[in-house]
Parts: sequence; C-alpha cells; structure tokens
Amino acid sequence: MPAANVPWSPPLTRLPTLMPGQFGVSGTDNTTGLRLDTNAKIIYVDRNHADPHDQRDGTDADSPMATVQAAVDLCRPYMNDTIVVAHNSYWYDTNAASPRKLPVAEDVTVDVPGIRIIGQAPSSTLGVPWIPGTTGGTCLTIDAFDVLVEGFNFMDTGGNNAIGIVSTWDNTTAWGDGLTVRNCFFNTNLDYGIRLEFSYYTDIHNCWFQGQNVRAIEEIVGGSPSSFALIHENWFSYPVAAIWMPACDGNHIHHNSFMGDPKGTNNYINLTGGGANMVDHNNLNCTLGADYNLACSDATSGLWAQNYCIDGPTTAPPT
Repeated sequence: MPAANVPWSPPLTRLPTLMPGQFGVSGTDNTTGLRLDTNAKIIYVDRNHADPHDQRDGTDADSPMATVQAAVDLCRPYMNDTIVVAHNSYWYDTNAASPRKLPVAEDVTVDVPGIRIIGQAPSSTLGVPWIPGTTGGTCLTIDAFDVLVEGFNFMDTGGNNAIGIVSTWDNTTAWGDGLTVRNCFFNTNLDYGIRLEFSYYTDIHNCWFQGQNVRAIEEIVGGSPSSFALIHENWFSYPVAAIWMPACDGNHIHHNSFMGDPKGTNNYINLTGGGANMVDHNNLNCTLGADYNLACSDATSGLWAQNYCIDGPTTAPPT
C-alpha cells in the first residue's frame, strides 16, 4: 500500500542531551537538529502537537511547526531540506473519540527547489490526511525544480472541486520540473489528483487514485505540454478519467492497473496528439477491440506493447 512504503531512516548525527559536544571544540555540537547530509536539515510539522508554533525553526521534534507552508518558507534551495509532517486521525470512519483529529488543512505553494515533503504515517496504507485550506482549493502547488512528495492522503470533505497537486510554472522563470510524487493516496472527492503544466521529467509511482470526479492525472487544458513523464505502478480505481495527457511527448506509462467503465471515452489513457510515447505492461479492465479503442486513445503518438486486456494482450495502439 502507498504510505507504508515511504522510506524514512534519517541518520542520527548527534543528540545533544545524550551526547553533548566538547566545550570550545568547533564542529562537535549540533544546534540545528538532525541532518540528512552535510547541508540538509529536518523540519517537523505537527498541527496536533500540544504547542505547535510557526515562529520556531522546526528542527526540534519537541517544538514542531504548525503549518507546512511555514516549513517550506524556511527551506533553502538545493540543500535537500526535508519537511516531516506528523500523522493525524482525520478520516470518515475514525472513532469520534480518537485523538489528533486535525488534518493538514492548507493550500501550500512550494517555490523552493530541491526539497522533500514527507507524510510520516508508517502504520497507514493511505498516508497523512491533507485537505485544502480553502473551498475548492489545491493542497499543493509546486513551481520549483526537484521536489519530492510522498506519504499523504489528499482528500476533500466532498463536492468542493478540490485538487491534490498542481505542478506548474509561474509564467516567468520557475517550473515544476523533476517532480516526484510517490506513495500517496488521492481520494474520491477530489476533482483532480495531479495536474501538470509545463512540468517535465515528472515521476509518479506507487500512488492510488480513487474515483476522481474529473481526472486522476492530466495536463492542464490550454497550458504548455508536460513531457517525459514516468507514470508507473499506480492503481486507478474508477476515476472518471485516469491519464489524460494529449500533446505530451516522450512519456513512459507502464505497469499501472486500471479499473473503471471500459465503455467511457478516454477513461483510461489518452495520449492523442503527442509523440515518442511508450505504453506497456498495463492492466486494463476492458476487452480487446471496441472497448480498448474507446477507453484509450493514441493512434499515432507512440508505441503500445503488451498491455493486458481481459481477453489478451494488445498488439497495437488504440485507434
């Protein structure tokens, strides 16, 4: 399951209370928390903590920040800074008496390149619950290079046209290239799971897309194409449309599974208008022939090989 696959084993460089530095010896004490390399700091966020506060530096797990946005604002470009977001019990069916009920509830903009945002929920299949901070909002808008997001359950309370992640550009000099989204769950009440605009070299894998109202993964209509994406090992369960990326080039879509109405137009994969795409080894809940040609579209944009329909593997692109 997605969230349970999040790798999280930060090295322990020093705990000052147990292993204090030597007085007067430079470099033997650590005043900025644990690190992941020579530069990277770890910033903790926990809205349900007894005393969260955004006026801290967030590097002490006993004094976490209250919001993801404040933590992003403290990150430094290309320093591999990592934001760790604590788990919460926000879900439709959790016991009313459960503690830690407050979800992440923010519309966050990531404009710092080279950072990682982790939902820390190793016991969960779905991840740390995250809802938009505004009605119809977007949980994460990314317009910076080399951002990694994992371990979240992006959701909405219902019918508010919300979006999980948008990777875009700021119309000047910042793009969402090199984005990795993995080990996340995108829930039923979202209109869109992930939207891409002018975002190259995106890697989306081991995610679960459950019944999005419009599309699970799409390029934004009217925007610049988002090419060279890797979309693999994801589970698409009854979104209105799963992968909708016409006009995009050089995508590799493989080893995904699609469940949904096989008679809906472009319900599974639509790459019509692009070029040099490769689609292989996907499981499609449709039959060869009419259903395959209806649920998928891509007559001329690339190679389709060994995609598995109910009654056998495909041998050609859909028409």
